Amino acid sequence: MGRRTPIRFAVKPESEMEAVAYVRERGFEPSEIERDEHGFVYLVFSPLPDSQCRTLAQALPIHLSAKIGFAMNGAPPFTTPDQNDR
Repeated sequence: MGRRTPIRFAVKPESEMEAVAYVRERGFEPSEIERDEHGFVYLVFSPLPDSQCRTLAQALPIHLSAKIGFAMNGAPPFTTPDQNDR
């Protein structure tokens, strides 16, 4: 199985060229680059099979991400409901 929708990764505008180079060095090419009204830049990747999604996730330059969040007072991120009952 795989994703049916494109994958978007937001980077700071000043980091766009560095982020594109970073993913290219790891074998991925954005299918397009989008910009929104808030100035964010999104690297857009075509839908991928699950195995490649995992590889892409490891290839993304997290240190250049425009969106950093913190999980508080709840389940850790990326868990399924049955894992939260332990």
